[in-house]
Amino acid sequence: MPKRRAARRAAAERGSCGRAIKVMRLALAICLTASGLTLAGWGRMGARLTARLDDPPPPAPPLSYSNFSPASPAKEYIYAGGRLVATEEPSPTPTPVPTPTPLPACTPPTGLIISEFRLRGPAGPKDEFVEFYNSSGATITVCTADQSQGWALSARKADGTSATTVFVIPYGTVIPHRGHLLAVNNSAGGYSLSNYPAGPGTTATGDVTYTTDIEDNVGIALFNTANPANFTTANRLDAVGSTSEAAALYREGAGYTPLSGAAYAAGIDYSLYRDNCGKGGSIPNLSNCSISTPLDTNNNAADFIFVDTNGTSAGAGQRLGAPAPENLSSPIQRNSSFAVDLLDPCVGSSSPPNRVRSFTSDPANNSIFGTLDIRKTVTNATGANVTRLRFRIIDLTTFPAPSGIADLRLRTSTDAVVTVDRAPCGSGTSNVTVRGTTLEQPASQPNGGGFNSTLSSGTVTLATPLANGASLDVRFLLGVQQTGSFKFFINVEVAP
Repeated sequence: MPKRRAARRAAAERGSCGRAIKVMRLALAICLTASGLTLAGWGRMGARLTARLDDPPPPAPPLSYSNFSPASPAKEYIYAGGRLVATEEPSPTPTPVPTPTPLPACTPPTGLIISEFRLRGPAGPKDEFVEFYNSSGATITVCTADQSQGWALSARKADGTSATTVFVIPYGTVIPHRGHLLAVNNSAGGYSLSNYPAGPGTTATGDVTYTTDIEDNVGIALFNTANPANFTTANRLDAVGSTSEAAALYREGAGYTPLSGAAYAAGIDYSLYRDNCGKGGSIPNLSNCSISTPLDTNNNAADFIFVDTNGTSAGAGQRLGAPAPENLSSPIQRNSSFAVDLLDPCVGSSSPPNRVRSFTSDPANNSIFGTLDIRKTVTNATGANVTRLRFRIIDLTTFPAPSGIADLRLRTSTDAVVTVDRAPCGSGTSNVTVRGTTLEQPASQPNGGGFNSTLSSGTVTLATPLANGASLDVRFLLGVQQTGSFKFFINVEVAP
């Protein structure tokens, strides 16, 4: 009788066991019995192992130092019958995620406008950039009324179904008066002008980067918020779009003429930039410039000028010129603080040495009918040293010039020693070195420079600045491809 009761008790205990769990290739059954919790295992060779929690624990095997790392989290080793059957590693304590501090709300400043852009280039459809100009008259600091993360540039889809945020100018970004900010597509096959010179020792890399392709001829708009729900006319800072853009929120006026043609699709080196002379890029108009800063009449067709390095006709006008993107490090237009005078004030502006005409043909350098050499003296009146000095072409007679109008092409020049008669006039002459200027590339300009091209003075650097009150004699060399009446207007751009 006692033997039968013991057998029934053992059977009950076996029936209370859960499903066997395999841990580290060792079958382990956990049984809750009347006599306590039992770990019952079957080893690889079939030997039964049993340990009760109220039994003394078997000795643990020696610790293998080859598997021990002081940097590892603490581990709990579980043994049964002298065999390691499981390890448990405690979960790490999660690092609390700090709640971000809300950005201060503000009344956003105005005056940041789109000043130059392109939506494809020689590298392909993503070879694009968008440049902004601070026209406000004061420094702009990006902030938002809705406490969003900054100012968004949104672009429409070519099918007209929707718009997408391309990038955000971050909250707190500072753009100086007359300064620029540059956003570029940095994906594969993207922006190709990152080696174009900018400030002292810098190039025109993006202040903001993005990877979303902005499709051809679509509208783009800058908003003073990063929240798409608030992309409204009231929150729009600027917009540019072609006449094919149906959404008025993404253009000003009717829009510019859409760009098209085989050459455009293949990837010309072009840009659309704001007129900074006031004549709409007209080649035969010989009158003086009425402005020297980017034009903004809220009419894209009137405000923007199309240029490319081959003088291609792509639908929005035709004129030789170059893209010239500017970023936060680029020099700033300082016409009012830089006097530009005759090299020799004792003779007329069209007489040597102020202007020299050579008739030596040089077709390889875009000078079939020789060259025109214009010499000037520039004086720093900014009140500080200048470490970067360049000149931007804002108006020029160039390709395609009609009959009777000169076709001029900007060229790089070298230093030249020139004899001058300076005040008091007639008291004697002297020799001065007139510094050459360099046509800045990229973009590569095999046909010579035109509208929006820039020339730099390599003698003004961080190591050799032009001091306040100091003067520099410079020359501008232009190849003559067609004779006739001409014009040549520049902006002076400097960096401290």
